[in-house]
Order: sequence, then structure tokens, then C-alpha cells
Amino acid sequence: MNPVEALLGTAQAARQAGDLAAAIDHQTVAIEMLRGGSNPLALAQALRHRADMLIASDRAGDAEQDCAQALWFYAQVPDAPPLDIANAVRCAATQAEAVGDVAGAILLWREARTRYAALSDLFEAMTGSAANPGVAEATARIEALGGE
Repeated sequence: MNPVEALLGTAQAARQAGDLAAAIDHQTVAIEMLRGGSNPLALAQALRHRADMLIASDRAGDAEQDCAQALWFYAQVPDAPPLDIANAVRCAATQAEAVGDVAGAILLWREARTRYAALSDLFEAMTGSAANPGVAEATARIEALGGE
């Protein structure tokens, strides 16, 4: 296992254990190492995960740049996995909602819903159910924010 993978694993373990501060620290070191490499998908995913951690630790304002960078890196890779992109848009929507940007959150949740809807076959293959949890979550969040 390379050092970046080890750090990401340590960050994930800390996150699962509820130690978000340690998880963010490990994730940050891994991100800096990834910035020096040539894998934009790994960097985008690491940024998205750190943004999720920041949002969960009530630091949503600090997550804004990670969300934007993750989406930018995904856009640079023509064959980026659609589920990863949908998850990054979801993260950005969650971040916008957490900082009180209701209009921005609604727009992002709509985009996430569209992206998740395009993945219904994937969700069914993964879960064995026709239910699409991404669409359900996005729709619920849009409605909770007063959108339609």
C-alpha cells in the first residue's frame, strides 16, 4: 500500500470511529500528496470526502473550496465515473445548504437529482431494488428547502 492510500485509509478509519478532527488531518495530508501527483480522480474524491468531513464537523464554510475543486477536477476527466460526479454535486448541495445558501442548494440538489436519476440502473444493480436513494434524498431536500 502506498503512503497516500495508507493516509486515506487512516482518515476513513478515524471518520468511522467518530474522530472527525483526526480524519480531516489525515485527509489533508493525503490531499497535499495527491496534489503533487497525476491522478485527478483520486484528488477529486479525496477533496469531496474532506468536504463531507468538514460539513459533518460544523465547518461547512471551510468545505466550499473543496467542493468547487472536486467538481473542477471531475470535469477535467472525460470518463469520470458518473456516480462520483453525482456524489460531488450532492456534497456541494449539502455544503450550500449548511451555510444557508438556499437558492444555490436548491439548484445543486436539482442537478444531483438529475445525475442520480440517470443512474437508476446502477442503483438497481447495486441494491436489487428499483428505488433510487439519490433521487429520493435530493427530492426530499429540495422540498424541505421550499423548492419543487
